[in-house]
Amino acid sequence: MFVFDIDGTLLNSNEQIPHSTLISLKKLKAAGNPIAICTGRTWACTKPIINQLPPLVDFVICGNGSHIRTNQGQILYDNNLPPKFIRGFFELVYGVTDFLIATNRMVISTSANTPYNNVDHCIKPFNTNLFNEQIHAKNLLAFNIDKVPYRKRNLIRNKLETLDPEIKLSPLSDFWEVLSGVDNKASALKTLSDQIGIPLKRFTAFGDNFNDLDMFRVVGTAVAMGNAPEVVKQSAHYVTASNNHDGIFHYLKKYVL
Repeated sequence: MFVFDIDGTLLNSNEQIPHSTLISLKKLKAAGNPIAICTGRTWACTKPIINQLPPLVDFVICGNGSHIRTNQGQILYDNNLPPKFIRGFFELVYGVTDFLIATNRMVISTSANTPYNNVDHCIKPFNTNLFNEQIHAKNLLAFNIDKVPYRKRNLIRNKLETLDPEIKLSPLSDFWEVLSGVDNKASALKTLSDQIGIPLKRFTAFGDNFNDLDMFRVVGTAVAMGNAPEVVKQSAHYVTASNNHDGIFHYLKKYVL
């Protein structure tokens, strides 16, 4: 089983899948290897990428492990962020900085220019009615944090971190991604492993960011992209070239294909 993160891994900085990566995935598939996508994006944000890959992808893990489905659309697992936390997030962040609330169906954002610009067809302007209707969110992301004064930024983050003991925030300084303490990429891969009968030691996972650390700890082979933070690289078994320099292709060519 080969598992790929999307942003910073499968995609280059232009949000495109390199041709070398596509060729590599086709060769993996032709050799009989199952392929999974494992991303922090929700299904709404992941679907445009999956549409570029059929029929290469067998399983899709979204929302940092909160949603698992097959390439035929069968849902194997589904969970949501706690509504109480979402309300608290809204009260603390609204009017201070830009943010988005993502569900499996859409992205509701305070800004048309979100970190996921390639899903503009499903972005809706934020309003409280939509917020109330879509309270069962998979993903929360506050961005443009650098525009918030430092003291105010720290005060808000400290309050966010005390709302729910099972919720944590990514350590990135330019945006805050809400991560569930219940669901993560590791728990999702364990669920998938149990359901399909492939042991985790036979999983090879590619990633580049902090939310990939959990899955790196449970798979047999963890591959960090060259653009990953140092702590992510140190947690991997291998470090390949960056997402802009055919990192997936180079690793697979050397060790697999």
